[in-house]
Amino acid sequence: MRKFFITGSSKGLGQAIAELLLAEPDVDVTGISRTNSLEHTRYTHFPFDLDDVDNLPGIVDGLFRDNSGFEEVVLINNAGYLGDIQYMGDLDHQEFIKVMNINVTAPAILMNAFIRNFRDSEDKKVIINIGSGAGRHPYDGWSAYCSSKAAIDMISEVADVENNIRGNNFRIVSLAPGPVDTGMQNIVRSTPVENFSQVNKFIVLKESGELPAVQETAKKILSFISRIHEFEGPVQDIRKIPV
Repeated sequence: MRKFFITGSSKGLGQAIAELLLAEPDVDVTGISRTNSLEHTRYTHFPFDLDDVDNLPGIVDGLFRDNSGFEEVVLINNAGYLGDIQYMGDLDHQEFIKVMNINVTAPAILMNAFIRNFRDSEDKKVIINIGSGAGRHPYDGWSAYCSSKAAIDMISEVADVENNIRGNNFRIVSLAPGPVDTGMQNIVRSTPVENFSQVNKFIVLKESGELPAVQETAKKILSFISRIHEFEGPVQDIRKIPV
């Protein structure tokens, strides 16, 4: 059996990944999200709001404890929050904090606990942080989101260096999925041009049918995980990987 932990599993890309995994006979999935939209004998819902980073350290070790004996254990930090698309100087302070909590602090705490609980395991051990091209290219109005995704890239790189030094045998990757047809894209397309000068690019992407469905991207992510030994480096982009 293989064990997957997926944040943001109640909708969008996280739900699509979970559903594809549960269609396989040898996978057990734990989803971490505020709400639950999945019912399956091999699915466990762990109800938690990842914005609540003050309470996460007290419960996160219990999430991973007693999960030995799987041939593979995988953490997919998928949950993400765009926040307000506003220029610096116009941003709400609390929105900026929420973006950082969900996109950086919560994934980092989960990674820390996952590594602590599985570093002595002989299982195949994988951490996938869903990154973004926005963390590698600046978009006006996206300062919170872009910087949070740049941070998750660097956290992945540092953890990979540490893993190699200690020989803990984890594979750690920040994987950018490219644009995906999710609720986040709806928000982007409805943004006034004075808050985001490139909004028309995203509108055209949708209207031209070039925005991949979540199921298509989920398949590519799972294909990447199954072939992860073929790729070197902790920062990857799904669009540059042959499927």
